[in-house]
Amino acid sequence: MNSRTTFVVFSIFLCGIATAQEVDFARDIQPILNAKCLECHGGVKAAGDVSFVYEDQVINYEADTGEVVVVPGKPDESELYRRITSDDEYEMMPQPEAHPPLTKKQIELIRVWIEQGAKWSGHWAYSPPTATSPTTTKFDSLAQNDIDRYLFARLEKENLKPASIESPGRLLRRLSIGLTGLPPSLDQIEAFRLAYQHDINGAVESAVDRLIESPAFGERWASMWLDVVRYADSGGLGADQRRSIWVYRDWVVRAFNDDMPFDQFTVKQLAGDLLPKPTLDDLVATACHRNTQTNNEGGTDDEEFRIEAVVDRVNTTWQAWGGVTFGCVQCHDHPYDPFRHEEYYQFMDFFNGTADSDVGNDGPRIRVP
Repeated sequence: MNSRTTFVVFSIFLCGIATAQEVDFARDIQPILNAKCLECHGGVKAAGDVSFVYEDQVINYEADTGEVVVVPGKPDESELYRRITSDDEYEMMPQPEAHPPLTKKQIELIRVWIEQGAKWSGHWAYSPPTATSPTTTKFDSLAQNDIDRYLFARLEKENLKPASIESPGRLLRRLSIGLTGLPPSLDQIEAFRLAYQHDINGAVESAVDRLIESPAFGERWASMWLDVVRYADSGGLGADQRRSIWVYRDWVVRAFNDDMPFDQFTVKQLAGDLLPKPTLDDLVATACHRNTQTNNEGGTDDEEFRIEAVVDRVNTTWQAWGGVTFGCVQCHDHPYDPFRHEEYYQFMDFFNGTADSDVGNDGPRIRVP
């Protein structure tokens, strides 16, 4: 086999990898850009005025060199493809001192992606979920429910096998600690073991129902939420004076134990005082945003403190409800997510109407029974 034939065969092999299915930007291309390009072409630094975080700075975008970054359908006219295939040490991307060059497979994926139209898509976390039906696998005889089938399908794809069925005692321990944070008693383990021998599904469902109905369920899961919204029984700064906000903590525990729908859980905490005829509980829920740090030492500036409190509320809201470290955007575009610097302050405007003051009485306050 001569060298030309070898090259053709190798190219067909690579193309087979890339075109077996349509190249997906979020799955196939974005991880390459994140690993190799964002250090110089991201939200913090956009060399050449190119950022691979934003579609409008990549697709049909003319960089400050005058070249178009990506021309859909035309890899040879796309500066991105020219740079990653260049042998010129001054032009090749990524720069040798920054990262090793892309592999042949990565280069081929980018080429095929551009040929297929350079379709851009957001991160999966920002795409609405779509319902899918579980597929049939060789492990279906072990499946107890559809969750098992989804898991088995992925295991089969990765050439892995399901773990063996857990013993009743260890299974109940995992369920109990996971749902309530507390281990089961010996009597509960024995009762579960006997039920498990006759009906596995029934035993598990009964145990889960019992654990969810336990007051400890709300306490367990509320503790996680309270960590996210930075709950504390003290001010957090200076003398770290005591803060009386435990009523909000109890509200969160009740919300979990009462199975409050998540939309209501959200609305009440973000804007319970703006609801029509808000109840006392609605007002208590808004204490979510009174968990900002306070300082009763002298010499502080009220407006500076107020702005710091508003910034904290913005960052916490995005971290708790969006799962995003939005605080990055306070100073610059987000390094990885498509959030621009100015959007931080557009969102901040929602909270920028408070009257916080850095005083020792923690006002405003409400009295509760």
